[in-house]
Amino acid sequence: MKSSDPTAFIETFGTLRRRISALAASAYSEADVGPMQAKLVRHIGKHSRISQAELARVTDSDPTLTSRTLQILIERGLVKRERSAQDRREYLLELAPAGKRTQARIEKLRSDLAGQIVA
Repeated sequence: MKSSDPTAFIETFGTLRRRISALAASAYSEADVGPMQAKLVRHIGKHSRISQAELARVTDSDPTLTSRTLQILIERGLVKRERSAQDRREYLLELAPAGKRTQARIEKLRSDLAGQIVA
């Protein structure tokens, strides 16, 4: 029987989203990163030399949270940050060699997770 209750749809969607998020967090832990770290590593890997402000904007992330997460990734040697030659107020980001390896691992885990979800 079909339900036309929009509240039921929203509740079901929310439950599904939370379950997928939990599965993703568990999968990403195998690469020793959290979901936010994985999101930033993936995006920097696909858009090298992106500014920190642009990264926060395109990932729809809070700039302060993005900055804190990037600091962890930099300290772990996954991301390199340098000042822009064109605009000394902004930083440009790129993956370090360890970050590229982590990105490859994240992509594999993400692909495996997607396969499990739709199987």
